[in-house]
Amino acid sequence: MLYRIAPYIMITAIAWMFTMILIQLMKYRTRKRMIETNLDDENVVKAILETKGPKERQQNVLKWTLLGIFGGLGLIVQEFLPYKMDESILPYGVVIILLAIGLLIYYLLITYFLKSRDDGSREH
Repeated sequence: MLYRIAPYIMITAIAWMFTMILIQLMKYRTRKRMIETNLDDENVVKAILETKGPKERQQNVLKWTLLGIFGGLGLIVQEFLPYKMDESILPYGVVIILLAIGLLIYYLLITYFLKSRDDGSREH
């Protein structure tokens, strides 16, 4: 079965890499033009570049860590389930459900931390 989906995986990976390279080139061109035109207004620069702060980076790391853990857990669980590889879509369902659980935990953690941070800022 893997030999059937391997071409799709390769096409998706190449398209993703091409997209990432294109995004980085466009960001480089934007920054270069900003420097060439002596754009000094900080608000405009921030709006164009949209740099993420440390909180957003931490949230992004938490999200991808949880997705990696639960995706790996889904792959481990599917190894112990009895199914016929050619006839069943059970492995996809197991991985998708565990990934969804990971995203749900991420959402609950983020909302809890944001709520506790807002409550802490109101007390001061």
